[in-house]
This record gives sequence, C-alpha cells and structure tokens, in this order.
Amino acid sequence: MPSTRSVSRIYEWVTTQRNLTIFVAILVAVPTSYAFQSMVSGGGSAGNFLLLMTLAVGVPTAYDEYWPQYEQTWKAITWVLAACFVVTIEFVGLYLIGTDYVRLSSFYASIGAFLITDLGNLAWLSIRTRN
Repeated sequence: MPSTRSVSRIYEWVTTQRNLTIFVAILVAVPTSYAFQSMVSGGGSAGNFLLLMTLAVGVPTAYDEYWPQYEQTWKAITWVLAACFVVTIEFVGLYLIGTDYVRLSSFYASIGAFLITDLGNLAWLSIRTRN
C-alpha cells in the first residue's frame, strides 16, 4: 500500500499548473482530432495526427514558453481551452483551403496547415513577448 507521502507527491505533481494545462490540452486534442478525421473525406490520417500534435503538444508548449504564467490555475486552463479552439479553427480552415481551393492532396494540405498554424502562432507569440 502506498504511503500517504507518495500519494501527496503524486497529487502535487498532477495538480501543478503546467501538468494540468498539458492534461487539458490532451483531453481536448483526442476527440477533436477524431472529429477532424471523421469530418474530412479522403482519409485525413496525416491531418488527424498533426492536429493532435498541434493541440496536445503545441498549445501547452506555447503557454509554457511564450505566455506569462497566471497565478490562478483556472485562468491557465481557460487560456489553453481558448487556444485549442483558435488553433483548431486555424488548422481546419487552412486544411480546407489547401484541399478545396489550392487542390493539394490531403497529405500536403495537412502539412501546410500544421506548419502555418504551429509556426505562425509560435512566431506571433514570440514577437508578442518581445514587445
């Protein structure tokens, strides 16, 4: 049986603001990427994975490295949820533009949407933190 000290250390680790933002981003990313795969025709497996990576890895990393830390954890979680919403709209919009208007294959449209969304947002946040 684990000691209460071990349990309290695990609880403290799980409830740190950084870990909570990661957990929330993952909880948003999994159903969102599944919905994206179900939504796009022609197999969006590359897009599914890249959207998952953008939400589950890119958003918490952006908060952790480029955004001032909030004192209240609920504000950080709200930021992550809002960022996931914005990133999803950007990614899906760019993917649809790539496949419907530019006539790229779903693979290349996914890569383009990922690069523009992920790198574009990180560049914007980096410029924002410098000012």
